[in-house]
Amino acid sequence: MNLKSTEALKEDSKILYSLMLIIIFVSMGQSVYWQTMPIIGREFGFSEMEINTVVSISAAMFIIFTPFWGKLSDRIGRKSVLLVGLTGYVLSNIIFLYSASIGLLGYVSGFFLLFILLVSRIINSAVGAASRPATGAYVADVTSLEERSSGMGKFGAANNIGTILGPVLVGSIIGINIFNSKIEGFALLTPLIVMSFLMIVAIFFVLLFLPNKKNADSNEISSERPALDKNLKMLISIGVIVFTSFAIVQSVTAYYIQDRFSLTLDETARSTALLLGTMALMAIVSQLTFVQRFKGSPLELIKYSIPLFILSSLIIVFSPSYTFIYFGMAIMGLAMGLASPGYTSAASLNADPNNQGAAVGLAMVAPGLGFTLGPFLSGLLYSISINLPFLFILPLFFVVLFILPKLNPITTN
Repeated sequence: MNLKSTEALKEDSKILYSLMLIIIFVSMGQSVYWQTMPIIGREFGFSEMEINTVVSISAAMFIIFTPFWGKLSDRIGRKSVLLVGLTGYVLSNIIFLYSASIGLLGYVSGFFLLFILLVSRIINSAVGAASRPATGAYVADVTSLEERSSGMGKFGAANNIGTILGPVLVGSIIGINIFNSKIEGFALLTPLIVMSFLMIVAIFFVLLFLPNKKNADSNEISSERPALDKNLKMLISIGVIVFTSFAIVQSVTAYYIQDRFSLTLDETARSTALLLGTMALMAIVSQLTFVQRFKGSPLELIKYSIPLFILSSLIIVFSPSYTFIYFGMAIMGLAMGLASPGYTSAASLNADPNNQGAAVGLAMVAPGLGFTLGPFLSGLLYSISINLPFLFILPLFFVVLFILPKLNPITTN
């Protein structure tokens, strides 16, 4: 094992904390979209199935392009690929805002409006997908094997801070026409506009403060182990189940509380922001406390999360009041706070140092596929029963418990 100098360790630590800020912005961007899309969709009269189908199809682009961007980051460097992702977010957001604006003006409607909104989201996912594997591989580059779970815990915490700040941003400014637009309903787009400006700030931050990390020999990528081996395939299967279940809950929350408690659109936006913010906050708590001190196999983190996922779903379904739903969401946040860094760290440790980008890029297929299947399944299940999405995920976690023992041990030694 190569020992790093004190100065090198300080530089890696500086990069890690700079990365956390960038990850916060990236996560905020995704969270703002998740929060505003159901509200904008209902403003245009789209059904839950149509709205969630847009989310699912655009997320499919994430699955297709994430491995490509991860592998490319091994060759040309993390910084270059990260800048592509951030810039792609801004440009695609401009397309989405323009499309939504002409929809609000009544120039287009129905299927054609749905189609052009979908195209803008496809562009966002295809190019914006570069940000995730680049940042994940960056974290792997600057953490030792022993620190990998801790580093991925910080990665997850930053992601969840963005998940909290996104709903806070939406809840604070949605419906406020801070740009004095004459277009009726334009104030619903305010969070996306503000987020575009914040992402531009992130681009300048990357340009100024992050080095272009890449392999020592970027012209010849070889490895003793292939990036996608049997172990990683089984691990991705677990990730798909976990992230699909999480996406089902996240994408159905707004509809669930609106219909169960007869809330208005504004009340729904604010209540959903608080619920998902609570979930993200508890994920941060577990990632910055337990995960930072945890020294065992990252697979154990996934194992510990399963009972919490099951308990949280049962509490939400059988909650006698709105307060109990907060409690259920909080427990689900704790579960995701363990499962997410456990999954990402296991994928990173399963790979050799010279194909971290490729391995993390392949591992990111799981959240991409999860957030493709989740919204689609949630819309279908919700149309049958409002409680069915939460009950549907329960047996999935028993499948995870069945697969976990079949994985080869992944250690930090």
